[in-house]
Amino acid sequence: MKKALIIFSILFWMQPLIAQKESNLLKKHEISLLKLLLADSINNASFILNNTFNFGLDDELFTFSNIIKKGKDVYIQPLGTGRLYQAINADNEVGVIRIDETIHSGVSFYARNFVLNDTLYQYGGLGFWQIRGIISYFSKQTNQWELVQTNRAVQSFFSNQNDAILHLDDNPSEPKLYLSNAYYYPNYPSSFETLPTDSCYEYNFRSRKWNTLGKMSPDFKKIMENKQSRDLELKINNLYIFQNQLEFYWIDFQKNKFGQLDDKENNKLRQVWLSFYNKNNIRQQTEFQFNLGKDLYYIKMDPGADIEWVKTEIDINALDTTNTFQIYHNNSTLLEKFYQLYTKHKTSIFIILSIILIAIGIRSNLFKKKNIPKEVVAILYQNFFNSLSIVEKELIEALCLSNLKGEDVSTKTINKIIGVQQKDTLTQNKSRSDYFIKINQKFKMATQNTEQLIIKNRDTLDKRQYNYGINDLYIHAIEKLLKD
Repeated sequence: MKKALIIFSILFWMQPLIAQKESNLLKKHEISLLKLLLADSINNASFILNNTFNFGLDDELFTFSNIIKKGKDVYIQPLGTGRLYQAINADNEVGVIRIDETIHSGVSFYARNFVLNDTLYQYGGLGFWQIRGIISYFSKQTNQWELVQTNRAVQSFFSNQNDAILHLDDNPSEPKLYLSNAYYYPNYPSSFETLPTDSCYEYNFRSRKWNTLGKMSPDFKKIMENKQSRDLELKINNLYIFQNQLEFYWIDFQKNKFGQLDDKENNKLRQVWLSFYNKNNIRQQTEFQFNLGKDLYYIKMDPGADIEWVKTEIDINALDTTNTFQIYHNNSTLLEKFYQLYTKHKTSIFIILSIILIAIGIRSNLFKKKNIPKEVVAILYQNFFNSLSIVEKELIEALCLSNLKGEDVSTKTINKIIGVQQKDTLTQNKSRSDYFIKINQKFKMATQNTEQLIIKNRDTLDKRQYNYGINDLYIHAIEKLLKD
């Protein structure tokens, strides 16, 4: 009896561990796949699996899994959750362990993960009636997903029904993320209809800024419109390789070019594809592909069976470079080009403009005109006053009197003087501006002064309003004109 109690106690305390172990049991086809990936400790890979591979998780928690391989490390990220699992092989026993401490889920369905400099990132996805346009990364300090602060959000998600492309160019000197055919809600929240954008985007990891590269070319759009499934998506070096109706294409976002693999390579990959997948008679077969370096793996699995695979080598140099097309057009307007130049070289432009302004100031002081005799000044001011219309003289008189009282002339008063008090606000603003511009032009031409006679400043209480007044440099001369 005592022995039975001891055994019962041991089983009672070990029950959570046993339950946990059972909940994480892997199926035969999942073990086979993980063994295939773990056997390679050098190459990287990233691909999507449907829920026939659930790795012991509840299917209702997620939709598809993203498998991310970085050298010897293999991660499983169930899309739609913040969970992150790592595959392990201890004593020839393959399993998965959860390495995150995420609490919330439901915001990253149809997202994409990628690894850069040993950091796992995630971009885009669907969740809580929104399309995400943010980048996050998995922190090894907090074991949670943290936000990457960028200059803006570019929304997109990556389902089997859309043709959005995400490609990482992990050039060590300047890594970049490229996005085309991004999807968004044009009429959210009244409608959840999704539409693709007509642009190609680039994210710079150094500056943490998204940049619109240009409008997608008709040639590229035509190819992508027929790409309705994710049968093959590979990243080899800096190229993105994909298959469309058994034609194999390459994309070089950095050089803004795309084309096909040459005929020989295209035929080789097509024949392997057809001979391996054409035996699918029940149409319930699971099919996917990935590459480990130059080795391209074609995988298939019948329901309830183990995975089958064949391997072929893809020749990355077998590119048809004689027939290439642009991915996007960047025919920007002159204003857009100036803005892009200013954004890229803001600091340098500011320094150059500062030097120019300082040089102009020094030159003005060196070559300043000699003082004009008082008698001549009086004549010039009188010529200016004689050139004014009655309304312009009333405006100057009102501004001068207000200046002496230390007050500002109200907009209502100015509108009344120029006769636009009954007009709309836009007309009033334009009329006031036209009158003061004309007065300042007459003043400069008649008196040869460089400073304006009438100046405007923003109201200290209401920044939307301007207050007008006589320049302090000329107030005494204007007072004398009004008295004469």
